[in-house]
Amino acid sequence: MDKTLSDYLDQVDRRLRPLPAGERADIILEIRSEILELEAAGAAPEEILSRLGEARGLAAAYLGDTISKKPSFSLSRLGAVAAFWGLAGLGGMLVLPLTSVLAVSLLVSGALIPAAGLAKFLASLAGIDLPFIMFQIGGYMAPPATAFKLSVVAGALLLLAGQGLWRLTVRLVRLIGQQHRRLADQ
Repeated sequence: MDKTLSDYLDQVDRRLRPLPAGERADIILEIRSEILELEAAGAAPEEILSRLGEARGLAAAYLGDTISKKPSFSLSRLGAVAAFWGLAGLGGMLVLPLTSVLAVSLLVSGALIPAAGLAKFLASLAGIDLPFIMFQIGGYMAPPATAFKLSVVAGALLLLAGQGLWRLTVRLVRLIGQQHRRLADQ
């Protein structure tokens, strides 16, 4: 394989580092196979690079596809979204960080709030006051049993909002990836 093409594969591989090693290896193998087929058909390295597009754009398309295929939240997916930010352009640099960071924050809060409500309730049953854990709305401070119920409801709402924002993030990644592919095909 030509050194230019080998360097191109290295660039794509570097941009795909947030993906698990197995996924990244499969993608690089797929691109390498495409390059070898084009070389066997007599295409020049410049022609092959022109057909594949910029390494950055190709990596962005693969990252977008990978994120879109599995829309559930995980830390590795969050890493892939972070890598996609840098490749997505100005819109991705503003909107994607906002939606993904807010989604993670809401998911974490949705899990922690009911846990704090439970801790307050159990402590009150044991006769222990935890003044730093409270559920207050305006001037009303809920008693421990009510605070626990309210914290479960609030936590569920935050989890739903976080999941919705994560789905929005995945949809945005899919949309930006499609735009990159359309631009590369032109």
